[in-house]
Amino acid sequence: MICRRFRKIDSKSRSKSGKLEFTVENLRFNPNPPPISGGRQFSKSPEEAFYKVEDVLSHFAQGKITIDRAVKSLNYARHAIIPFQNYSQEVLEKLDKLYEEAIKILNKLKTPEKVKEWLLNHGPPRKTHKTLESFFKK
Repeated sequence: MICRRFRKIDSKSRSKSGKLEFTVENLRFNPNPPPISGGRQFSKSPEEAFYKVEDVLSHFAQGKITIDRAVKSLNYARHAIIPFQNYSQEVLEKLDKLYEEAIKILNKLKTPEKVKEWLLNHGPPRKTHKTLESFFKK
């Protein structure tokens, strides 16, 4: 029963073509985000740029970074990394809008608790990935 709910929520974040839609409504809490510096490889796919927003918001929601650092990280990716990726013009525009809206949300909500609550309202937290260490303990 729970698996059905997860699939249903996850399918809502995908368009009819199966691609992830780059909207703030699809952002969710990531309990174990990769590091902000060097954590995502934007050259892999535009989805990495989308997940970067989730990572930054999740770091802030957990109190690991300040709101200033979160905004600076989003602005840096928005202006200094994403425009130089080999993404289509349509994807670049959607990502730019996503990053702009994410910054507005941070400035509106202001506290980690409110940002975490906002992220959790969009669905269950992202699945945590097993570490190699925990994988080999079995």
